[in-house]
Amino acid sequence: MTSILFACEYYPPFAPGGAEWSTATWAAALARRGHRVTVVTPNYGAAPREERDGVTIVRVPFPVKLQRKEGSVGWLVHRNVGFHLYFAWQIRRVARAAGAQVIHAQGKAALFGAWLAGASLRRPVLVTIRDLGLMCPYAHCTQFEENWRELNCPAWSQYQGKCVPYHLKNYRPGISGWQRTRVWIAATLSFFDQKMLQFALSRVNGAIGVSRAALGVFGHHRLPHQQEVVHNLPPQVDVPSASEADNVRRRLGIGSGPLVLYAGKLSIGKGTHVFLDSLPSIRSLVPEVRFALAGKGDMLIPTAADIYRLGQIEQADLFALYATAAVVVVPSVWEEPFSRVLLEAMRMGRPVVATRVGGTPEAVEDGVTGLLVPKRNSDALAKAIVELLLDASKRERMGEAARRRATQFFDEGKLVDQLLDVYRKACAA
Repeated sequence: MTSILFACEYYPPFAPGGAEWSTATWAAALARRGHRVTVVTPNYGAAPREERDGVTIVRVPFPVKLQRKEGSVGWLVHRNVGFHLYFAWQIRRVARAAGAQVIHAQGKAALFGAWLAGASLRRPVLVTIRDLGLMCPYAHCTQFEENWRELNCPAWSQYQGKCVPYHLKNYRPGISGWQRTRVWIAATLSFFDQKMLQFALSRVNGAIGVSRAALGVFGHHRLPHQQEVVHNLPPQVDVPSASEADNVRRRLGIGSGPLVLYAGKLSIGKGTHVFLDSLPSIRSLVPEVRFALAGKGDMLIPTAADIYRLGQIEQADLFALYATAAVVVVPSVWEEPFSRVLLEAMRMGRPVVATRVGGTPEAVEDGVTGLLVPKRNSDALAKAIVELLLDASKRERMGEAARRRATQFFDEGKLVDQLLDVYRKACAA
């Protein structure tokens, strides 16, 4: 039995995104294999200590509280020296008490503290690369630069000349005066905090990418010597019955007709605007179609009888919507390392129409479990969605292939073995 410590800035029930649910899925899977897993995370307003799914969760004292479980704290709360030193002390304390043999930073804000704690205890430290946040605070360059891989990211000239203005224009439109100044101050402080994270990233024992693409965007010179790919685990949940799915759909007020489901943050990077641009073409060919958008975000969504903006919904309801959807769409524009939505849809036996970016082709077999289209191409997106909406047999065939891929290629036993092998290499080094 191995004693493993997960360090993360968020952990369910506090889960601003899919990363936290992926972490919880991994912790439970390791516990099922008989390993001792301890999670250390700031306490935003829950029990200081609890056991869940065989995992010990230690929530350390923290001054900032969250009223909503899917909310997040201010941008600079985790991006400062004070937090890193405090969390390092807490990680060291919990790891020592748990007898942890491996410290695994599951969130980018936990990396520096995990590295300090591991160095103090002489324990190997690993970090999961599941987004581009360890390369740049914004990482918007994947959206506005065609040759972004060639950039010296995050060079200060690129960051303050392009990234921050892009963020203000597209993610904080309409703000002025002091609010705009605050964004510039936060962006500047975050840039220098990023240097600390990169310093730690190059010195931990290993980096685990959720896809080959996730590691590829960093380049070997920015990562530690040990680099491994271990894909995300699909959710270990039962597929809702048809009656359960229909009940959730009715409760959420979604009318009858084939459902196209968008799940995720409503943002430019996630390609929400591309999806919205595709709707007129889709409804012109499939008039009875319904569109549901489940996720947080401030993007303006047009008002129409066939569009349902659901906001952030419970996981159980989301899984039920997957089960009742005809098609799930993931139109990402940014270099998506490995969307959890893909695995969730596959687990529920649903075909996906997604963009050919980042790690998505590692999850979706084009023409087998779903359809891949170029990014920013609303016409191609609409064409692929309509193709599946008008061909029930193809949807069923692809959905079944997706379910098989989720249970075979992304098999829990195989993936846990891969992660344990990474731990063994780190301990033996």
